[in-house]
Amino acid sequence: MGLVCTKGELNTSFLCTNTNRQRKLNEQDKEEEEMSQKQTPQVKSVEDVGSTRWLALKTIHYTNFKGEDAKWDMASRTTKTSIDKPDAAIVIPILKSIKHKTLDTLLIQQYRPPIQNYAMEFPAGLIDDGETPEQAAIREFKEETGYTGTVDTSLQQSSKLLCMTPGLTNETVSMVVLNVDMDDPINDNPKQHLEGDEDIDLKRVPLVETLKSIMDDSSSTKEKSCLPVALLYAFALGVELGLKHATNSE
Repeated sequence: MGLVCTKGELNTSFLCTNTNRQRKLNEQDKEEEEMSQKQTPQVKSVEDVGSTRWLALKTIHYTNFKGEDAKWDMASRTTKTSIDKPDAAIVIPILKSIKHKTLDTLLIQQYRPPIQNYAMEFPAGLIDDGETPEQAAIREFKEETGYTGTVDTSLQQSSKLLCMTPGLTNETVSMVVLNVDMDDPINDNPKQHLEGDEDIDLKRVPLVETLKSIMDDSSSTKEKSCLPVALLYAFALGVELGLKHATNSE
């Protein structure tokens, strides 16, 4: 037997449907109105709370998207001179040998007290006064690894301003790709030029084959536990995903 509905039941169903539809339209209108009323947050002042030689704690006084007064605590480098300039340069080294048909990258391992562990990172360092990110990248790379590299000028991404942990700090960096000619005699016997309190181990790995796997195994290495930094892991994962999808599309 089929379902039989009375005229009253049909009217009730029709009214319920229309009511629900109108409610959804009202909610959408409300959301659109709220979006149109959102204000661009504005920083009013920055208060110094305390500092050490290298780090400062500051409180930001600002108006939020509702136009309300708000506060936000942040950490900042005492050496930071401008919000529009990077604090440090991060190096992505590309070690290439035509003679030996190798394409590698170079990672560093060093103890980082805040995480109470060793960190696996790309080479990096603070940008000195008067330096460009590219100049700082070449200098820091030479000091930390002993290798001599040149800036890859074919890429437009070098010196782009990047934030690190924007909910915690105003630190910004630039990433610079350096090409390292492993067939050049200047790179035959690299020697690090470390400062007195620096202890940096180097790890040379194939660029497109084992970078991610080495990082996945870093926490269980027999030598020492090691925590990869997020930027490095994202780079490694991007290489893996690129190879995976390139293979699948063939």
